[in-house]
Amino acid sequence: MNRRDPARFFHRLRHIRIENKGLKALSLLLAILLFIVSRQPIVDLRLTGVRIEYRGLSPGVKVVGDAEQTVSLRLSGPRDIVRSLTPSQLLVIADMSGKEPGERVVQLKVDESSLPDNVKIMEIEPASIRIKLEPNVTKRLRVEARLTGSVAEGREFYSAELHPGEVEIEGPQSIVDKMDRVLTEAVSLDRRVADFQTSVEVELQQDSLRVKTPGPIELSVKIGEERLSRSFTGAPVQWVDKGATGWLLTKTVRLEVYGPKSAVEALRPDDLRVEVKTASLPPDVTTLTPQVQLPANIEIRKIFPKEVKVKR
Repeated sequence: MNRRDPARFFHRLRHIRIENKGLKALSLLLAILLFIVSRQPIVDLRLTGVRIEYRGLSPGVKVVGDAEQTVSLRLSGPRDIVRSLTPSQLLVIADMSGKEPGERVVQLKVDESSLPDNVKIMEIEPASIRIKLEPNVTKRLRVEARLTGSVAEGREFYSAELHPGEVEIEGPQSIVDKMDRVLTEAVSLDRRVADFQTSVEVELQQDSLRVKTPGPIELSVKIGEERLSRSFTGAPVQWVDKGATGWLLTKTVRLEVYGPKSAVEALRPDDLRVEVKTASLPPDVTTLTPQVQLPANIEIRKIFPKEVKVKR
């Protein structure tokens, strides 16, 4: 029998080609890691603040009230893996599939895809939650501008107009039914001296509500000179279409006017025209509401007496 040369055998062994060296090295590394993990002691750990995700809500149904947002978990697994976990890495699911409006109890479960290998869930606290479900409804509501601050000295806020003046909102029925208006985001009037326009958004106080009307709202604010009131006594009444035989029984009235300070202070008694007309009225009408002619931007606050008498 021929005997092989040992030197030749070891020479050939050194030159054997190893296929897929990288893959085999990775497999060896994983095997080592698994061995290390398997040798770690198993520990229990409580993790708080794990987020709940509500899934499967029926169309047109909303969760309302103070529903639970997070839970705590008691985990069991290899020490290093369990201790490295944070609440944001795990997820608890509340399956709402098929749940009708009303008070409901929902069992919680951990999303298995977020759970590392070799880690088990020993407890979910709470294991179930009680929630309230309501139909989602829409409603058109008036919009009011939320204005803050004060205009510059000597100036006055006159008015605010919104376009559109109404928006459609959507949300849980119990909330929407109680609403009669919505407010815009805050707009400051500090040190403003003149009219201005800006775009604003509706600001809703609850996350369960949303605005369905598209686009921003255009706000127009009017600011002018500070206004004041002024009284005039003994303003003469003029019967514009007086007949030859008639006469006035009420000859003067007292007026209170309101408008920009400079314009009101510049008014003279003869700038005020108090008139009555009777030509288009039946002959038996002898009590009339007078009409007052005033400069632009000035309005009548009071007139006394409110009606004047004539003899026809």
